[in-house]
Amino acid sequence: MPKDKIPSYHHTHPPDLVTIEALKLEGRQPADGQPVAALFNLRTGDREHLCGLYRRTDAVPLPAKEPT
Repeated sequence: MPKDKIPSYHHTHPPDLVTIEALKLEGRQPADGQPVAALFNLRTGDREHLCGLYRRTDAVPLPAKEPT
């Protein structure tokens, strides 16, 4: 998807869109080839963080860790 067609959110975003970090906390990850659904720009003080948002419904479970 071209960058100019990707929606952007600032400070808040719809609950059905999540960051990779949030997915990992849920035990999930983006599916292979799952595109970024939107960009999220969070500004706090003099810092700015831009990350991709993925559709929670398209995510898949993290692979199981093999015991060592």
